[in-house]
Amino acid sequence: MKISKVWFDETNIYLVLDSGHTIGNPLGWFKRLENASEAQRLRFEIGPLGDSIHWEELDEDLSLESFFDFKRELNYAKI
Repeated sequence: MKISKVWFDETNIYLVLDSGHTIGNPLGWFKRLENASEAQRLRFEIGPLGDSIHWEELDEDLSLESFFDFKRELNYAKI
């Protein structure tokens, strides 16, 4: 699986995968993103292997694997 798109709403971060699935998690799980401005959240790069996201300005890195943390409740986008 690879990340093909990243987007946000007021309280969540969402990933669209190359499989067509969309998953989301609360920004509260990622304090740097939660505290960032909307503009800062949008300045990211998807890693070269498609399995991570990096925010240089925020010094934040998320792996695709972190979105499947089964110790927390998963949220699925309602599209």
